[in-house]
Amino acid sequence: MTAKGQVRPKQSSSYMAQVILGLLAGILMLATATPAHAQQNGIGRATFTRRTCAKTGLAGGTCYRAVVSHCPETKGDFAAAVKINEAPDIDLLQGVVFFTTGGGGTAFYDSDFSYKNEACPQSNCGLMVVQSINEANYRTVQIDFDDPENLISEPSGWLTGPSTDGPRALACRYATIVHEVWALLFSSDTAHPVCATGNSGGSALVTYAITQYGMGNTSGPGPMFAFAEATSGPPYGRIDHGCAGAAAPVLDVSCPAGTQLSEDYGLENAADYVDPAYPTDVCTEDIKSNGVDVYSQFHHDSVASDDYPAPSYQTVVRTLFGSEDISAAMPLGLEWYNAVTSTKTNACIVGAPHELPGNYDGATTIIDDMTSLCK
Repeated sequence: MTAKGQVRPKQSSSYMAQVILGLLAGILMLATATPAHAQQNGIGRATFTRRTCAKTGLAGGTCYRAVVSHCPETKGDFAAAVKINEAPDIDLLQGVVFFTTGGGGTAFYDSDFSYKNEACPQSNCGLMVVQSINEANYRTVQIDFDDPENLISEPSGWLTGPSTDGPRALACRYATIVHEVWALLFSSDTAHPVCATGNSGGSALVTYAITQYGMGNTSGPGPMFAFAEATSGPPYGRIDHGCAGAAAPVLDVSCPAGTQLSEDYGLENAADYVDPAYPTDVCTEDIKSNGVDVYSQFHHDSVASDDYPAPSYQTVVRTLFGSEDISAAMPLGLEWYNAVTSTKTNACIVGAPHELPGNYDGATTIIDDMTSLCK
């Protein structure tokens, strides 16, 4: 302040320049206080062409070739197969359930060879899951991330890159198909719940959708999942941990009780399920360096990412793990599950392996959960 009657001295141009620079620095600090990618991922577009369904799995389906385009960070089109089985009594429709399989998701849930088990009807637990939920008057939607016309090369299914943000960016393919099926084929039906389940890599797609693509609340393009069941994952809960080699954290897990499991992917899984999503073999190189040569994006690219540290959803979340699964998918899945602050439950299926839907008890649990919680 100045005394009454005095005139404030005129500030020099150099002084004003310093003030402006200081203000700009303050603004820059505020802008960088949050992660650089703290925003919801966007989806692309999809077109559907009717095609004949294969004679495997649940009969009576309607099949499409879905071509996905305009996903950020992906070049060219991507094609997948979609199989829809209408509810037996449409007047008693209970909802819609989306199914995805593990790895790159290159099989329909009802005909995935890894879900075959003589303990289930027709020796196919995956088919039992889809058929039982469909018979409870749910529309079932299965996605096979392989071009049914073999026109586009997709050697790693939905994980076929390259993409700077790896699996997180490539999960746009799943989110886009889910949105477009709901919007175009189901007329954006909000009167019935939409739910989803997936195993291992498929569970990552479901959790990326609700965490990074806005399908866990009304911020996304729709639909909002009412219930999501992730089984044996998500294995991309913390990619930076999975690619750390011998330096990967070891977590106490409760399935089975008293067990400790490392989050290390190992070189084989890194080469098969992480590196294909990136421009180079960044996970393999990180593992070989025991976490020293880490790719800076790994935490951001994870489901439990740097810009979503405490996920809270309107979606009801449930995870299932098998007591025989000693892979990194369990502790990595818990990294995400433990971060969730909204409604959630977790269960251990005694005797179930990593391919949990192929276990009779695992399959019946998925059926019971979906038909009771997809409301």
